[in-house]
Amino acid sequence: MEYFAAKLTDLKQKQKMTLKINNLPILLAYTSKGIFAVRDKCPHMGSPISSGVLENEIITCKFHGLPISLETGEVANSKKADSLRLDEYSRSIRKYEISIKEDSVYIII
Repeated sequence: MEYFAAKLTDLKQKQKMTLKINNLPILLAYTSKGIFAVRDKCPHMGSPISSGVLENEIITCKFHGLPISLETGEVANSKKADSLRLDEYSRSIRKYEISIKEDSVYIII
């Protein structure tokens, strides 16, 4: 199902936005490589990753410094994941498909 997420012009200006769809926290991010939607929950301790720093397509959780690729949903630094003792099943977050219609961004869940 498709859900309205944001106006494209607003997202371009803000770079990242958070929203809830069906009670799921979602981070919507605009980067030079495209628009990405991921679950707004760090795989380490469940903190919102949206409060972290966005550089290119990597969002880094501000609480423990875990970098996550918005393109893949995977942890971007395996040594950091090892130091946080993340098992192989806790090294990614859920990605969502998006669609753009005119000036609106939709998330497909």
